[in-house]
Amino acid sequence: MRATTIARATCLAGVLTVANLAVFSSTAFASSSTTNFTGHCDPSIPGCGFGFTPALTGPLPPFAKIGANCPAFLSGDWSLDFVSGNSISHFTSNNNGGWGTATAQGPANLTTSDGTVQYSGHLTEWFGGGSNKAGQTDGGFTLNFMGSGQAGNLSIHVESGSTTNNSGAPTADHSTATLTCS
Repeated sequence: MRATTIARATCLAGVLTVANLAVFSSTAFASSSTTNFTGHCDPSIPGCGFGFTPALTGPLPPFAKIGANCPAFLSGDWSLDFVSGNSISHFTSNNNGGWGTATAQGPANLTTSDGTVQYSGHLTEWFGGGSNKAGQTDGGFTLNFMGSGQAGNLSIHVESGSTTNNSGAPTADHSTATLTCS
């Protein structure tokens, strides 16, 4: 399912990371063995890692800050997608919980809803999170894109993070997104 806002993408990234860790590590809680996984793939391929494509989609959520000199189409529907690249995912679980991270980087395009490439550049994403058998979780997401196009240069920085205590109550939750144009 395609996310329709940066907010949904960033929040979903943290939730999926923590949820995946909880699912993968649930069997580890019952045993004393340790499970490790490392995987490599091209982030432009659907299903790679924790789902890197699309990296982000518009329109922008209320918490996003967009530069006054940025093109109007950035307030509408758009998609930021890897064209190719490299990614690596790690996961470890044991009888106390599970922890994982994924990093992807490579060339990417920002396209408007009509399929026109507006910016091309370099995209980097990082996900990380963990959970323990008592129920405490943490998850985070960072994205950086530097691109250029007919309208000039575009920089996107997004970060999101959340934690819960052993009762599942949120103890921290934040999301920021900044788009700068020059």
